[in-house]
Amino acid sequence: MEFVLTANSPGEVSTWLAPVVRALREKAPGARISVFLVPCAFATGAEKAVVAAMPGVDRAFGPGEYWRHALAVPAVRGFEREGAVLFLGGDPVHALWLGRRLGLPALAYMERGSRWGRHFAEVFVPNEGAREKLLRRGADPQRVRVVGDLMLDAVRPSRSPEAVRAELGLDPSRPVVAVFPGSRRFELEQAMPFLLRAAEILWEGRRELQFVMSLAPFVSPLDLDGKPVAALGGTPVTLEPDGNRWRAVTGRGLVVPALRGAPYDIMQVADLALTVPGSNTAEMAAMGLPMVVALPLNLAESIPLPGLAQYVERVPVVGKRWKRAIVHRLSERTPLVALPNRKAGRAIVPEVRGILRPEDVALEAERLLADAKARSAMAAALREVMGPPGAARRIAERLYQVAAGPSEAIGRKGDDQDEREAQGGLQPGEVP
Repeated sequence: MEFVLTANSPGEVSTWLAPVVRALREKAPGARISVFLVPCAFATGAEKAVVAAMPGVDRAFGPGEYWRHALAVPAVRGFEREGAVLFLGGDPVHALWLGRRLGLPALAYMERGSRWGRHFAEVFVPNEGAREKLLRRGADPQRVRVVGDLMLDAVRPSRSPEAVRAELGLDPSRPVVAVFPGSRRFELEQAMPFLLRAAEILWEGRRELQFVMSLAPFVSPLDLDGKPVAALGGTPVTLEPDGNRWRAVTGRGLVVPALRGAPYDIMQVADLALTVPGSNTAEMAAMGLPMVVALPLNLAESIPLPGLAQYVERVPVVGKRWKRAIVHRLSERTPLVALPNRKAGRAIVPEVRGILRPEDVALEAERLLADAKARSAMAAALREVMGPPGAARRIAERLYQVAAGPSEAIGRKGDDQDEREAQGGLQPGEVP
């Protein structure tokens, strides 16, 4: 039996692919799991190496290898004919094409409506709102399943809070502010000096604060020069290896210990996070971590865009100006950018957006640090809006049923317990 999964960029690899691979390996320990990283404007280029090292993955193929398999003549070889394809990010057409080439049913997990949804044998969605959007796009109601938010299953610290504090040298009696600068190179080059300057401002006013930083595995810290971006008013940063971890030293002398590839370990010891929009905002919400989300548009032309819009900046002379206009227009049309805020339809966590200075972020952070009751209420609201985990298990079980053969008809209704769990029916502490 073979499961072929498609993914694309850091967020999908970390929050969708990882929990599904773990659940599939538990459900079908003897199956082969192959992952295709499909072409994507948001990819870093390091996804294949990260996926290849992921426990449970047997084979990882980069975008170039995907094209060779997708366009191979004669048909693709080296894959079993019993199994299923699952879309977990990128352009859905790639998963559909792989399913056709391999002779396997293609299923998908989608957060929102898509014109491609009706072409999949079955589509998994996080909630009823997403299901309704797919139905409006022509999907068969019998082929759309509500399974819950897959990101919740990704959140799994590897160590106890005590062990993390010991490694990072943190005093449990003093508040901790965590910095999450993003997972792509352009984010680290711009957001890291910006957010660390906000941290310096907080530190200068409150010396009892402790700071930690999370480094994503998709970019090597050795590749970053740590120079501040003038347009963002950041601080000079030097990243240095420090045993099994890293440390950042800022221009004002603030030393921030950092862990690479261990975001959940850091989240569980933090009182507040400074971050940029992305899947990490959903992960923090699942852990009930209050946050300030910053979206500087000072350098809007550096923000990647999907589809053909990614090529606009390459137009001579006017390309960057056009792209800045597109990004600002998209920002105006997007009332909320933090994922828990978008899910709730309201601003649970503060979003600082526009032409920014680090002081703008520090001001919001200081307000929350001074109000423990506000942070506690925010943490409770974040956990509530994200709902219960379990989507990865439901997806793995259904994939296994589909792969096992026609005796399990595609589109079969789930049992009552799965339906109740996916809708958030489990009460806190209840075990499925």
